[in-house]
Amino acid sequence: MMFYTEFWFLFVHVFMSLKFLWDLVNQPDFRILFSPILWKILVGFQIFLIFVILQMDISVLFFKSLFLYAPLAFSFLLQSFLFISWKKAFYGQFEFFLNTLVAQIKIGMGFRSAFKASVDSLPSPRFKKYFMDILEMILFSKKLRQELYFSPLKEMLRELVKADQSNRALEHLENLRHQVRVRAQFQKKVQSVLLQLRAQSIVLVVLYVGLFAFVLQRYGLKHLKILMLSFALFTVGLVIMFRCGRRVKWTI
Repeated sequence: MMFYTEFWFLFVHVFMSLKFLWDLVNQPDFRILFSPILWKILVGFQIFLIFVILQMDISVLFFKSLFLYAPLAFSFLLQSFLFISWKKAFYGQFEFFLNTLVAQIKIGMGFRSAFKASVDSLPSPRFKKYFMDILEMILFSKKLRQELYFSPLKEMLRELVKADQSNRALEHLENLRHQVRVRAQFQKKVQSVLLQLRAQSIVLVVLYVGLFAFVLQRYGLKHLKILMLSFALFTVGLVIMFRCGRRVKWTI
């Protein structure tokens, strides 16, 4: 009876871990970060890791089930880090594109022809398809890729549409370029503050994990209820901190 209870308990957690992992790695903002081959390797490795953890000799069932979510946590952190890096690179390309677009219009080119020429001059070829999608959205009202629907890019795209429809396109673009420059400077200051907060959070997590492991090694499961209460409170504290951090609105 005990064996079947343990089996179904672990089965449910393996299923939930695989389900959450599959939903995460199939998000558009996750798949754009990897080529199809790398994406398949990553998914396969994460699934393999879950079953390796399942075979680990961990006597406490709670900890064993908890470790099953480690690949999911790793994938979430990897997604957050890589997507932030991708957006930063995209904004860099957008600023370069905007400077080129303004220069092309100043020498007498029309907005749409200058747009195509600016896309061709982008230093990173992998971003060209996104700018061509933006051009098709402007020309044919085509729906954009889902991964491009993030703020403040949506506001920037609306300004590009206004520039295409206006007789004073250059004025719209120069205003947009000024906004992008101000935002870039502001973002550097924000990133500096966030980096300090994240570093402090990592230090706290490392210290807590170290203390938790020390207590387990020294006293075993003698004070299991206190350990579970401590772990639950620490986890709730982390969740609240990250959720509150996401709700903070940085404005220029």
